[in-house]
Amino acid sequence: MKAVEAYMADETWDVYLNLGDLMDFNCIARFNDGLPRKKRGETLRKDYDYANKFLDRHLAAVRKNNPKCRAVLQEGNHDERIERYVDKYPELEGKVEVGPSLNLGGRGVEWVRYNADKTFHIGKAYFHHGLYLGQYHAAKHAREFGVCNFYGNTHDVQEHAISRKGDNSTIKAKSLGCMCRYGQNYIVGKPTKWQQALTVFWFYPDGYFQDVTVPIFKHRFVGPTTGKVYDGRKL
Repeated sequence: MKAVEAYMADETWDVYLNLGDLMDFNCIARFNDGLPRKKRGETLRKDYDYANKFLDRHLAAVRKNNPKCRAVLQEGNHDERIERYVDKYPELEGKVEVGPSLNLGGRGVEWVRYNADKTFHIGKAYFHHGLYLGQYHAAKHAREFGVCNFYGNTHDVQEHAISRKGDNSTIKAKSLGCMCRYGQNYIVGKPTKWQQALTVFWFYPDGYFQDVTVPIFKHRFVGPTTGKVYDGRKL
């Protein structure tokens, strides 16, 4: 994360987009019901305290060279756990939800719900947390959405394109990796295809775009626009 934040501060951005699961909310996860050791020491306050510090750092970085940089936070399925928790304990409504707990309005951050009817998009690129799993999830997203769409729920990097004869256009779907630790406790030692990565997009005035996904290995990567090596171990 240190390497990514150093790169963010070096560039000038128009939009910062987080694809979701900013918070884990492991302490209220349904699969931990009746298993107090699995959530020992974890609280909603700790999740929100970390998320607030995270947003402070990221917004400072992306708005360093452009104070008007647009910031968008999408709700992931882990973030959405708090909504289901409030459904179970409605007396908490208005006190523990993401928007007020992270002061998104005061920070100028747009909040896009996980189950929103409309997918957030910029030009011809549509962004969401992700709906489908399985070995060929990118192909499934390309077929079902019918537009170029990008997501993060699977935590890996996978791309599938559908070419359409005669109209010189391609529909593609792509998972953009993650920025979390690989060894999450719910993985229980199983191998995963998770990949730490970041993606940069360039948009033309007509809505078409180019994107570059940069894998992060050993805490380091080369900035796709700066050519510099960013190494979190040296920051």
